[in-house]
Amino acid sequence: MTEQERLPIVVGVDGFETGRRALDWALREAQVRRCAVQVVHAWFYEPITDFRGISSQQVHQESLAMLRREVEQATSGMTDVPPITQNSVQGDPTNVLTEVARGAAMLVVGRHRGGLLRHAVLGSVSAVCVRHATCPVVVIPAAVSQPDETSSAEPAAASQ
Repeated sequence: MTEQERLPIVVGVDGFETGRRALDWALREAQVRRCAVQVVHAWFYEPITDFRGISSQQVHQESLAMLRREVEQATSGMTDVPPITQNSVQGDPTNVLTEVARGAAMLVVGRHRGGLLRHAVLGSVSAVCVRHATCPVVVIPAAVSQPDETSSAEPAAASQ
């Protein structure tokens, strides 16, 4: 195995389905490469805009609890679990993920669905990571929902 294959895989999680899919993918890839996985949750705390009335320490504790839940769920029933570290880091997700992934084999992130307005206003963590990371970036797409088979909708007729 090359040195690149032994470097850790960094994966960003956020408690949503796309983050779970990214974690699952990263764990499977780590099994193949026989390398470690570094699971990262980036969070920020703005007391002026946090209407829950909790402290930054509480936000950090919630982040750590979420990381534990996500890793436990992803590894339950898995054999040959790779070494895993969990990091809860305060900061902008794009900055945190690209910085933590410096020197990693790769960075794995999930891509949330969202319209153009969402991306124009909020931006896309995955897109920024692709542009700024110093290692390869794997973007796991959001799950494609299957059409409801019980739906009465018919395909549009071809125009003549």
